[in-house]
Amino acid sequence: MTPLTPQPTDLAPRPLPAYGAPTDVTDSPGPFVVIHSLTSVVGVNLNMDMDHLPKTLRIGGAERMRVSSQSLARAAREYMRTDRTQQHPGAHALSTRSLPTAVAQQLETEHDVDTADAHPLAVLVVAASGLSINPSRPGQTRAMASVPADAPAQLARIVMTHLNDLDGPREAMEDTIAHWVATSQRTATTPAVEDPGSPLRGLPKALVAAAQDALAPGTVEEIALFGRFLAELPSPAGRIFSAAHIAHGFGADPLNRFADEFTAHDDYQEGGVFSGSGMLGRQYLVSGTLYRQASLDRRQLRQTLALSGRSEAEVETLAQSAERRWTQAIVRSLPKARRSRHGSPPRPTLAVIATSDEALTASPAFEEPITAQPAGPHAAARLATYLHHLDLRQGTALWQSPAGEVPPALPDVLTVKGF
Repeated sequence: MTPLTPQPTDLAPRPLPAYGAPTDVTDSPGPFVVIHSLTSVVGVNLNMDMDHLPKTLRIGGAERMRVSSQSLARAAREYMRTDRTQQHPGAHALSTRSLPTAVAQQLETEHDVDTADAHPLAVLVVAASGLSINPSRPGQTRAMASVPADAPAQLARIVMTHLNDLDGPREAMEDTIAHWVATSQRTATTPAVEDPGSPLRGLPKALVAAAQDALAPGTVEEIALFGRFLAELPSPAGRIFSAAHIAHGFGADPLNRFADEFTAHDDYQEGGVFSGSGMLGRQYLVSGTLYRQASLDRRQLRQTLALSGRSEAEVETLAQSAERRWTQAIVRSLPKARRSRHGSPPRPTLAVIATSDEALTASPAFEEPITAQPAGPHAAARLATYLHHLDLRQGTALWQSPAGEVPPALPDVLTVKGF
């Protein structure tokens, strides 16, 4: 009998509800959006130091777990980039040194440019944008650059638009790359190689202007939110101040760190004779309740988005979209922490998304560590008490009770909802 062909399993996730709900506070007044959250984690290493140990700090005489602001920002950016509503394909940025290589790949795969020509053309157009090329590795820029995610495709299209005018500059760039390579390989006994001069001199002005426009930040939500510093690009395009502030997360309770010894079994034992474990190892993990705080400067966000030259109404639409996506990401994201071994990320026990006139932290509430157990609900009660002193204007509190407790006594300006 012929076996039945199974129907393919539907792997598509359900779309999120109206994006940002219930974290959307765009209709609440105030110059700042401030988020406070408490998340209980068990047996993880969310953020390791150079020795692969969980990062820590001391507050109130007690050692606590710590998750760096950089790690939290990276997690939020990755969450926004994998937005499963797919409503904002042009909203993302790339942080990379490999822009020349990415442009060369676009020229080869999308425009059928010969590999020998694609690399010098890519280096040429990236240099024309204002970014400096790394002479020892011409496939990279000198420094990390935050650029629109579609910059490689845009720069490749610019090359193709002006391709008939680039024979001379391309050959000059080939000579320059050869000079860079020869110089990097030069020893004390080899003669110096003559510098061929800048290949940018013969570029069409229209190409240079288009390449610089390709890195413009005004309509890229991620750059407007998190900022960038590209000293080589003229202001205001190069120096974009971050509209988002993300503080270091730390434990509300004393550090609970433990060693996890592990072995790896050798599935192919020689001759069927057991010869011991294939590998022995140890990792250090922590458990506890993590307090996090982040804020968004709504005015700075709109100032950056206005660089696009769009109308005030268009800027407002972009700003509200960016705020919704950012608040959702801050509340729901955590660093990956080797997720395949440490399990799935938890949702916060309590997350407060509110507007205010000042972007204040509630970290002083936890200067004295939480020692009562369970720590999560006690930390939530202490945070709720402290929030009464921060003059919040309006917002939402998301409460997920670990054991059926009622929400703590939060300020009346907050609407309490579930996740």
